[in-house]
Amino acid sequence: MPVCPTNRREMNAFCLFAIAISLTGISAQSGPTITTPSGQIQGTVESCGLFCTYYSFKGIPYAQPPVGNLRFRNPVSHPGWSGVRDAAQHGSFCPQYELLTLEVIGDEDCLYLNVYSPELIGQRPVMVWMHGGAYSSGSGDSDVYDPQKLIREGVVVVTINYRLGALGFLSTNDEHAQGNWGLKDCIEALRWVQRNIAAYGGDPDNVTIFGNSAGGSLVHFLYLSDMANGLFHKAIAQSGTALAPFAFQTNPKFYADRFANIFGLSSDSAVYVDQLRTLPASSFIPFQEALLTIPVPRFMRPLDFAPSTEPASSPESRALTTDPMSLMRSRQHTVPFLMGYNDLEGSFFTTVEFAVDQTVFDQFNNNPDLFVPFFWNINTGSPASSAVSSAFQQHYFNNQQLGLPLFFEWSKYYGDHLFLFPVHYTAQVHAQSLAPVYYYQFSYDGDLNLFKKSLGITLPGAIHVDEIPYLFELAEEMGAEVPPGSHAITVSDRMVRMWANFAKYSDPTPSSDSLLQNLVWPTIQESSNGVAMMDIGQNLMVTDASTSETFVLWHRLQDQYATNPFL
Repeated sequence: MPVCPTNRREMNAFCLFAIAISLTGISAQSGPTITTPSGQIQGTVESCGLFCTYYSFKGIPYAQPPVGNLRFRNPVSHPGWSGVRDAAQHGSFCPQYELLTLEVIGDEDCLYLNVYSPELIGQRPVMVWMHGGAYSSGSGDSDVYDPQKLIREGVVVVTINYRLGALGFLSTNDEHAQGNWGLKDCIEALRWVQRNIAAYGGDPDNVTIFGNSAGGSLVHFLYLSDMANGLFHKAIAQSGTALAPFAFQTNPKFYADRFANIFGLSSDSAVYVDQLRTLPASSFIPFQEALLTIPVPRFMRPLDFAPSTEPASSPESRALTTDPMSLMRSRQHTVPFLMGYNDLEGSFFTTVEFAVDQTVFDQFNNNPDLFVPFFWNINTGSPASSAVSSAFQQHYFNNQQLGLPLFFEWSKYYGDHLFLFPVHYTAQVHAQSLAPVYYYQFSYDGDLNLFKKSLGITLPGAIHVDEIPYLFELAEEMGAEVPPGSHAITVSDRMVRMWANFAKYSDPTPSSDSLLQNLVWPTIQESSNGVAMMDIGQNLMVTDASTSETFVLWHRLQDQYATNPFL
């Protein structure tokens, strides 16, 4: 240990960090070696601030590599290892595009997870993160999902990789490829948590799943799946549920057949599934959906490769036996659920979309049916379709033609369609269950809205994924400098505290807390009238979402014109 000044004011950061390390009794260089049911593993000791350290174990395999004969099959538990496994580096992430260069990156041997723990002795609440990325990109790596903020609240954080794109979600809707491989990877990772997390200082009887965007939708699918019963005890869905228009594929065989045809394979699913198992994983990526290839209305229809209903003829266990709405209404849910959205979700998509396709306004202006939600099952060109599109054009655009002067209004419509109404409706349906449901809006616009800043968006509000840097330590990775006195730090501390409280106590505001302005966040069920919602803005504020003029309109149009909505 270095010689440090005795006067605390004169200590430099290195000395303070060295003292913090020494207090743990473990050196940062050697790292801890622990014995787990899967085998011995050596991690590292990392800093989470002044006098704060935690234990990091990266690249832990939770399932066998899904290659060869295991491609398009349910994950198989990893058998463990002999000797001491080095857990200093992340494992490979799953095959995908590198978003800036459009190069294919990743490896099919990608079913790894990472564990970050404040202490290895005792049992602490566990939070398992499902990353977003439209089911086709992303990973659980710490360059985006750095756990320091949550670690400081005394929880164990687990981040996972799951299979993406066709490798993760191709389905022939028959016994040859039943689908939902990526979703079942998440379930296998949760089984690993149940078997192993106690060795890392976690409590297998207090596990919270949480995720954003497509990851939020996966959280909701896990909430609905009998296959995941008992593997977690609370759920947080950020900006995504199973009812989001992109989230659930209703005709998976069409896209599987089309995929096989691209490669010139047999038209018989019994044959082409085996043929697809012989192709390099990297060859799939150029033929999967991407921003440039998804037709308008982008993301307002199901993604080609997404969760789907698995047929009764499936040879392996099924994660989803029917559609999400049927599962929502038919099961009695007992797991506490926290869900919500950002107030300007759509601006992320409209900004990126307009940068790559400036025809989008003309396409909507020339085809008003595009305004009509897919999930309302309204026939194209019908009087009902015309009535819905006219109502939306009046409400959002005052019947003006779409164009750049209406970009803010366009972004609001896009976000309401993609996220706000589906999340709002999900919360209302689940409010009929026994389990408490907490509902929020993230509306803060400040120094940690890093994704908004990186896209140069100046519209007021929080865009899609803007809440991520408030939960994870991301500023340094994105080259952002946040002033020490920034109010964004307070907002971040509040959000992290509420999320950790929910993981610990099933309640984001279990007791009076000055950081949380001594507020009580009521469940939807506790609302005597209306729909209680916590607005996470400059200050915390409990509001009534049912009074929103926009939600009133969406509910009216759904009740009047939809045919079996969300089915």
